[in-house]
Amino acid sequence: MTDKIAAMDTFLGEPRNAIVAGVRKDGRPSMTPNWFLWQEGRFYIATTKTRAKYRLFSNDARVQLVIDDSTGFRYVVVNGTVEIGDDVDAGLRYFRALREKHGKGGQSIEDLRDEMIRDQRVLLIVTPDAPQNDWLCMGF
Repeated sequence: MTDKIAAMDTFLGEPRNAIVAGVRKDGRPSMTPNWFLWQEGRFYIATTKTRAKYRLFSNDARVQLVIDDSTGFRYVVVNGTVEIGDDVDAGLRYFRALREKHGKGGQSIEDLRDEMIRDQRVLLIVTPDAPQNDWLCMGF
């Protein structure tokens, strides 16, 4: 692993938001800040079936993520495609890791599962279009 990729992995492992950008039906961009988890070469972002992101990525799987650190003049831009993971049981470890990364861990796996089902949670699983070394980035 190169120093650049190791530094990016550390950056992506810190609790921060990703700006998630998709394409609306009328062609305009849709962008929202979201917690994310970078693991196993993919990004995991939780949303619900009632939010616009679910409908957006159900219609068009193209996505761009921007992860920014304005105080350190660092950023990463990733183009990719979204797969919607709607099997709560299969996604539980990612839901848990995502919450733990952002300081919201601690509940039992059963309680987490019940909450994810009640809230109609799904995972947006983002696969980058290019290898990490080819991502647009600054400060690494």
